[in-house]
Amino acid sequence: MVNWNRIVEQLKSWFFWHRTPVMEKQIFNSMLFIIAIYLVAMGILNVFLNQPGLTLISFFTLVPLACVYYLVRIKNRYRLSLYLFGGLSYPLIAANFFLNDGILGPTSYIFILMNVVLISIAPLKMISGWTAVNIVFFVVLYYIGTYHSDWIPSNYISENYLFIDHILTYIGSLLGITLLLTTIKQYYHFQKSEAEFKRNELALLNRDLNNLNQQKDKIIAIIVHDLKNPLNSILQTLELIDQAGDLTPEELNFIHSELLKNTKRTYLMMENILEWSSFELNNTQNRVRQIDLKGLLKDTLDIMASIAAQKQLTLHVNFNGNPEVHGETDRVLLIARNLIQNAIKFSNQGGSIWLEVSSDDGQIIISVKDNGIGISEHKLNDLFQLEIKPTYGTANEKGTGMGLHICYQNAMKLGGTLEVRSKGGVGSTFTLRFPDNLEETPKTLS
Repeated sequence: MVNWNRIVEQLKSWFFWHRTPVMEKQIFNSMLFIIAIYLVAMGILNVFLNQPGLTLISFFTLVPLACVYYLVRIKNRYRLSLYLFGGLSYPLIAANFFLNDGILGPTSYIFILMNVVLISIAPLKMISGWTAVNIVFFVVLYYIGTYHSDWIPSNYISENYLFIDHILTYIGSLLGITLLLTTIKQYYHFQKSEAEFKRNELALLNRDLNNLNQQKDKIIAIIVHDLKNPLNSILQTLELIDQAGDLTPEELNFIHSELLKNTKRTYLMMENILEWSSFELNNTQNRVRQIDLKGLLKDTLDIMASIAAQKQLTLHVNFNGNPEVHGETDRVLLIARNLIQNAIKFSNQGGSIWLEVSSDDGQIIISVKDNGIGISEHKLNDLFQLEIKPTYGTANEKGTGMGLHICYQNAMKLGGTLEVRSKGGVGSTFTLRFPDNLEETPKTLS
């Protein structure tokens, strides 16, 4: 069975050369295809008009036309093809003039069509040259036809054939010009749609790049925020050893043991943060785990307790049962670390911090409470908004100002909420709620 759709698509591909970025080449390709169809039609017509000379010219011209098409489309020899096309066209038009009753025949229509074709496909600097060639041929031929009409044989057997030839040649020339202009418009719209597609693609790429840059900035802030306090704790311990002078072997062993534990915990926490950061930047699935919250938070709480002790703060931890969580647990750790560090940062020496973990009807609840300096009422409304500027704790600890925004964003990624209750001079309570099954959480930190 004949697949007409495939045949139509193949003909379209021959006519419209969409792979070329040069409009003139596209028009040249299309016009060669159109002229070939025109020559075949005129050849058949001349058979019925009993014009054997014109019939031979029509079909003979198809051979060099096919060569020109091959040079343009296959060999990409555009300039050579143009010279060959123009060089053959006008001698053939002259032959048509003599065989088609001179100025009585329809050759003038073909002159107009040929000039429109050539100025459409020729480079700008060649247009005047091809137009001059057209004028010279036209003037010379019509001079001969006017003043030496006896040189031109009379081939029309009746006025009817003359009328039919004029009408069909005019229609063919008009259709050729129409198709040429249609090709130009089609090429313009094709290029416009291509440019629009590329512009949209570039806009999406820029948006993704901006999102990636923002994500990178947030992750860097997280790394700085989460590692700064543990490293400061280790540094202070080393400075204490240096300033304490002579210490007993028992004191040295104790400090060495605590320092080693804190360093190992900090190193493990750093590995965890860097691995999570890699997942976020590469937009890949985070680690999905089934783990109890005591096991998940143990190392983090040990580090936070050590940091709190150096500021003479007490960290109270209460697990109501031992809830289990299934999913991307790195976000839970991230929020817990940030909330506890925030509580340490804004608590005065001698204060207390309470961490309470519980579950209720498929929801995990993590609450971090302190009796620190609290938050003024006018700041509560915009507390979770992104505002990158330095913040300072009660011991002049410097922060980035991004911690609570990052906590809030990740709480939403967990499909949960982050709430705050606070009063200036009294303290703050942050409560994180999220489902205990986190498999469907999004991948990226926005």
